Amino acid sequence: MGLILLVDENKFVTDLLDKVFKKKNLAFYTLNSAKDFVYLVNDLKPELIVIDSKTALNEMADLKKQIDGSKELGALPWIILGESSELAFIPNKIGQINRPFDPFHIPDLIEKIVKSN
Repeated sequence: MGLILLVDENKFVTDLLDKVFKKKNLAFYTLNSAKDFVYLVNDLKPELIVIDSKTALNEMADLKKQIDGSKELGALPWIILGESSELAFIPNKIGQINRPFDPFHIPDLIEKIVKSN
């Protein structure tokens, strides 16, 4: 699997998942905000976006604007951490990982979701 982009405002979670992915030699990049990150998608060319539902809801207007304005962002597969029916606007949602979760199992859960799609 190629680069995974994680967007989660919880720095503890992003730091922990970054370590888990690096230990498994998986390409992973973290952001603590969904505001103005489309340029990173264009530069880094991730294969998947994983976004925390709370982060997405807190920055929903900005996130919608970016998705609507970027073919690349809309074409990527997305996995949502947590639950929210308000995130139905996110295109190409391939899965969801419910909380609570074991961060050490996230790479395997993501791989399972990607393979099933």
